[in-house]
Amino acid sequence: MRRFARTPYYKGPDDPERKELRGTLKLGETVIVETVGGHDQDYEQIGRLRAGEVMEVHPPRHARQGGPFYIEGIKAGDWVAVEIIAMEVGPYGFYRNGGPHWGSIRLIAPVREGLVHFPPDFVVPIRPMIGYINLASVAPFEIDHGGNLDFNAVQPGSIIHIRAQKDGGLLFMCDVHARMGDGELTGTGVEIDAAITLRVSRSPGFPVSAPVVEKTRVVESAEEFLTSGQGEDWEEALKMAWSDMVSLIAHHYQTTSEYANLIVGTIADARPGYSAGGLNMRGRTGHRYVTCQLAVTKELRRTGKPYTP
Repeated sequence: MRRFARTPYYKGPDDPERKELRGTLKLGETVIVETVGGHDQDYEQIGRLRAGEVMEVHPPRHARQGGPFYIEGIKAGDWVAVEIIAMEVGPYGFYRNGGPHWGSIRLIAPVREGLVHFPPDFVVPIRPMIGYINLASVAPFEIDHGGNLDFNAVQPGSIIHIRAQKDGGLLFMCDVHARMGDGELTGTGVEIDAAITLRVSRSPGFPVSAPVVEKTRVVESAEEFLTSGQGEDWEEALKMAWSDMVSLIAHHYQTTSEYANLIVGTIADARPGYSAGGLNMRGRTGHRYVTCQLAVTKELRRTGKPYTP
């Protein structure tokens, strides 16, 4: 199995290799891709590694990034299925001291034997996920091709379906978290280096505009379909995810949009992705946004017979 490592490091920020492809992937091939934590540096304080210790800011390592990867046989307009098979996270990461007001101090989070350690003596199991995954875009509309989605659904046991906008797709991944609460309220989870085992294949696609996450095995909840939305506020993002879910259900279950809308409006779970909006801008002006997902269980089925009392 091929492995794309973060080392050897680039020579510096101007290394011409940074502009080159990280590699070429074949459809159906399983590979391992190493990604870099939230900041490309070592996390320590005076040589120590203790839970909750304030992290020193070191010069970047200039690690190799998780992409872009050219996917053979993919043309603009094709749908790509990226199956997340397994994830291995590094021995330590960091998080922020935020909430309810976003903080700027980075604190060390050791990871040992599948547990994240918090001071003074708290532990919690890891729940690895990929915060940023996308195919290259022809326009600055991230949600259409992936991007900084920060969905916990992008985890081992899931497939993310994305429509390619350029030939070869140009897959890129980063921003892995050992664990992150839904909504990433402080702007970080446990930011950490990782090794992702994945497989890319051609997807039949869906009648939607934004990526679809499909859970293929039970991790913490039942199998589901999830659609994506991005907007300036929660309602706008929810509206986008809702519209796509109605189209998906109508298509998948061969029903009308009217019936699909009744189902979505009654049983769908609305879940946040990036939820802080403009809170993290700290006085700066610019584009504020939130992301969300709408989930419908794959236990939904048709009996083939109308209900009779």
